[in-house]
Amino acid sequence: MAVGMPRDATAKSTVLALSSATMALGCSSLGICIVLVVLRNLNSPSHNAWPALLFLLPIAVLACLAHFPRSTPAMAVSLALAVTSLSFYSSVIIANAPESIVESPFILALPQVAIIYTIAPVAVGVRSFVFITVAYLWGQVAVLCAAVEAGRYPAFDYLTLVATIVLLLISGLSLALYRRSAADRRAVARARREVDAVNYQQELESQVVSLFHDTVLSELTVLSHHEPGPLSPAERTAVERDLAMIAQGAWWPAEGSESSPAALTPAFAGVLAASRGEGLSIDVSGDLASLHRLTAATSTALALAVRQALVNVRQHSGVDHAEIVVDGAPDAVVVMLADAGTGFDSAAVPADRLGVAQSIRGRIRDAGGEAQLWTSPGSGTAYMFTLPAAPEHSWDDA
Repeated sequence: MAVGMPRDATAKSTVLALSSATMALGCSSLGICIVLVVLRNLNSPSHNAWPALLFLLPIAVLACLAHFPRSTPAMAVSLALAVTSLSFYSSVIIANAPESIVESPFILALPQVAIIYTIAPVAVGVRSFVFITVAYLWGQVAVLCAAVEAGRYPAFDYLTLVATIVLLLISGLSLALYRRSAADRRAVARARREVDAVNYQQELESQVVSLFHDTVLSELTVLSHHEPGPLSPAERTAVERDLAMIAQGAWWPAEGSESSPAALTPAFAGVLAASRGEGLSIDVSGDLASLHRLTAATSTALALAVRQALVNVRQHSGVDHAEIVVDGAPDAVVVMLADAGTGFDSAAVPADRLGVAQSIRGRIRDAGGEAQLWTSPGSGTAYMFTLPAAPEHSWDDA
């Protein structure tokens, strides 16, 4: 594997490099063949081999078209046309060339090498081996038929044989590398799916922990400080709502959104209705329409985080009033929540307390946002949640 490059990219680069190299070698062979035929005609005008150039032209055209995507039948037809041209070329050369040229198969081998290196290796795989082998065998048969027809037999063509063997070896190595990279791609895809599954499981566990804290633990905390006797209507409603949430597997009861103001999302309106029903006074202002720029999952995460922050206001701040301000940025939605209560020392919160760390900050973080907290004893508490807007609801910051 090349340093700094994925094996998949290395395999593709190698295949492309081999394809370019075989194309260049094949075209060079054809070019040398044309030059030799021209020189032979110029040096020996009595040996009229000019017609041979006409039969090299189809091979050149097919070589140029070889690397365009084609079906297997189209590739077979191209190869058959090239070999037919080779047969006519060989007939002209053998019939008109002097004995010294006929005995040396070099001028006959060059167009065969061109066919084998340009028209045959058009794909990585078993087809490449088949077409390279067929191109070699058909080429040899074409030359042999021309020799039988003229009654003049050139020496055995070692050049084309060696060139074919080399190309088969290179194609084999290229195929092995390609298959190895394919195996690596499957392994990477499998590992990615496993990582996604683990991340999903962790996210689900985080949501379950947050939900457990916001419902069971929160209500148990309230009940532990309650005087013996019946629950108030607000407390009973809160307990029933949390039990319904757990039983239904929903992150927020749908019935809370029936009376939602049009400017608020159903989840956010449900949070405000629930908190106000528990005795909190909440002022909401700002660009409320920006709440609709969030995705459904992000909107739910924001609503649950705000809900827990309001629960903390009601249970711990010593005041019954909170303020929420919504603002819109080009690619984000910002929600600020503040109270003028007793505040607290965030550094002194025990590690096993999940309210701020998990139900508020953790939810915003899992939704891809950022949660900032300002508080100190006697100075109240303020949160600022910054969440990414849905891509279709973002705009350029001109």
